[in-house]
Amino acid sequence: MIKRGKTHAPSKFGAWLSRVPAPRLLYPLYLARQLYLDQREIGIPSLPEALDGLRVAYVSDIHFGCFLSEEQVRELAERVNALDADLLILGGDYGDGPIAYERFWRVVPDFHARYGVCGVLGNHDRQDGRLKMLVASMRRRGVIPLVNDTLRLELNGSTVAVCGPDDCYHGAPNYDKLARQARGADLVIFAPHSPDALEDAYAVSPRPFFHLVLCGHMHGGQIAPFGLNLHTASRRGYRYGARYRTGVIREKGVTVVVSNGVGTTWMPLRLGAKPQYHLFTMRKIK
Repeated sequence: MIKRGKTHAPSKFGAWLSRVPAPRLLYPLYLARQLYLDQREIGIPSLPEALDGLRVAYVSDIHFGCFLSEEQVRELAERVNALDADLLILGGDYGDGPIAYERFWRVVPDFHARYGVCGVLGNHDRQDGRLKMLVASMRRRGVIPLVNDTLRLELNGSTVAVCGPDDCYHGAPNYDKLARQARGADLVIFAPHSPDALEDAYAVSPRPFFHLVLCGHMHGGQIAPFGLNLHTASRRGYRYGARYRTGVIREKGVTVVVSNGVGTTWMPLRLGAKPQYHLFTMRKIK
């Protein structure tokens, strides 16, 4: 278990910057206010034919509040819904903290996906422990909260399992429970908020109990000129280096995707880590 620690909060200078116009000339400020779609195919060995072409949307680290407005939240929901995905997974950190979290679920338009919308909790969501309020807010908007729980979908005779652990900083993740719940599924998607969960999740069994990992938290480094990892959000320290900073990593027979996320923390600035949301198409490979 990772030790708990302080979560970040917007700085006063950052709050002031969020009100400054952002022309291209002020590129880090400008980039933080953009939003890009990352669209790619994910090859899964032994994927059943029935799941070939399954479209999974993923959105993480929205950070509604000081640095992300209601208008931007509405635009995000419109863009995500326009993807017409089969499944939508939300990756946590919906607000800067529990107060912004609660307001986020009041102002965001309903998310839609053909077979369901589910979501996990992030460290900013969980920092004061009001778990009942957190999950109730999601359920009221038709989102299935996954807190040490698994969503199982039966699609044309095949099973998809989405495993969502509790936050590994302020919660109590139970990876053994998720492994049991996912047993027998043809496609298992593990969706922790942070890649810091991977080390403990891999230790559950000799082989990973999941095929695909979708996570965020790292913000791509947020300020990462030329891909340099100037700062890491990992509580595991710098021993990972830039390994889980951003992008697609293939390890232990698993595909791991680390999203840059939508919003920012500390400062409304980005460099070398553009804000993104995702659409993944599952493909059967040998």
